[in-house]
Amino acid sequence: DYFEASAKPGELKSICFALSLFHAVILERKKFGPQGWNRVYPFNLGDLTSCAQVAMNYLETYPKIPWDDLKYIFGEIMYGGHITDFFDRVLALSYLDSYLKDDLMEGAELFPGFMAPVNSGSVKDIMEHVEFTIPQESPSAFGLHPNAEIGFRMKQASSMFAQIRELQPRSAGKGAGMSPQEMAKQKLEELLERMPDRLD
Repeated sequence: DYFEASAKPGELKSICFALSLFHAVILERKKFGPQGWNRVYPFNLGDLTSCAQVAMNYLETYPKIPWDDLKYIFGEIMYGGHITDFFDRVLALSYLDSYLKDDLMEGAELFPGFMAPVNSGSVKDIMEHVEFTIPQESPSAFGLHPNAEIGFRMKQASSMFAQIRELQPRSAGKGAGMSPQEMAKQKLEELLERMPDRLD
């Protein structure tokens, strides 16, 4: 209903598709740590929905899509309002430059191996396009070198092994491999041995 309310539903769907990809990429990029963003930013769904509404308003107002205006509003104001680092702002604007362009309507390649849907059909068609054509996630989808994943995977592995280590029993030797009931019984017996003899 949201798309059909627009005078240019095809263009709006394409822009919203690119915006959704942009939103997903900037959220997921933080998992690469400082290689992803110099700082962590609180991007949220409200940013995406506000941008979609702005896109709709601009499409209603202008006969031609004002790409530069949209990129400025999205990159400098909506999402850019969260960004405090200069280089992070340049990065966000670079993403928008590569996603929001005239080629988007003709099925532009948004990242290696993934094309924008051409003549966007229904929302169901778009979801199927994503499900069946999006390649497996890799650093190239974020504009990073393939080696960027090494640091992320090492951090993931270290975290997993630290959690496994935390789950291991704390004491080795005395009481190792015993159930809690057996350990309680053993402790009780030790206490009884230390008790003084009963007085008559």
